[in-house]
Amino acid sequence: MKKTRQLANGAAVDIYLPESIEPKKAIIYFHGGGLIYGTKADLTEELKQVFLKNGFQVIAVDYLLAPNTSLPNILTALEETIGLLKDEVIQSRPFGFCGRSAGSFLMLQLVKRGLLPRPDFLVNFYGYTDLSFIDTPRHLIEQTISEKEIQQVDQKENVWDDPFLNRYLLYHYAVQKQMISKFYGINEETIHEFAITKETLQTFPPCFSSASSSDEEIPFRYSKLLGKTIPNSRFEPVYYLEHDFLKLSQDSQVQKVLKHLDNWLTSVL
Repeated sequence: MKKTRQLANGAAVDIYLPESIEPKKAIIYFHGGGLIYGTKADLTEELKQVFLKNGFQVIAVDYLLAPNTSLPNILTALEETIGLLKDEVIQSRPFGFCGRSAGSFLMLQLVKRGLLPRPDFLVNFYGYTDLSFIDTPRHLIEQTISEKEIQQVDQKENVWDDPFLNRYLLYHYAVQKQMISKFYGINEETIHEFAITKETLQTFPPCFSSASSSDEEIPFRYSKLLGKTIPNSRFEPVYYLEHDFLKLSQDSQVQKVLKHLDNWLTSVL
């Protein structure tokens, strides 16, 4: 069962409940999309069922998107969202964060900032702990995006969700022009503020982490680092799959990762 709830700060969340039982714990899901496009609706059925099977209330959240909103303001609004969810929905129950790509970057930043109730555990799918790579040349799609093709995309008003992925080309335009940092409203002087050191990671809650060895979008080393550095954590790599391999639900490696996650969740709380 899915219920959509509008929060006081403007964000919307999709809430899924397990059948036949009252959930005693919750998981907050952050979607991917390079912080520029994407939607909370990208939560795959297979991943959602792993959480529901383990008795979690699953909460998929909106967050503000760049370049309409700068990265610092995205994080501030997201902290407000988590605070509202904790007060109104989760309350005293234990909870965790699950992030996918840029959504995982955001969840890690929230933990680093320490300004909200601390999650009891983390689930990372191909996230990253700094922004050092974002303006390096990356060949992600064959199509070359022109400025004309993105002129109709709103880049001014607040955008919380991109359910039809209308901003997909805008993201790839920024990658190809090596201007992601500009879209995020950061520069050489401020980019270091979003790096998470090994020392800080050692204070994080337990983390289940997975990424593909052949990922061309997000360096594999980040997820490997999370698994090795955060205490009581687990890293389950996959090999020679695409960046967003959660979409490949029938692949045997993906099914194996989800099985390992299922087993890990039974021991983490």
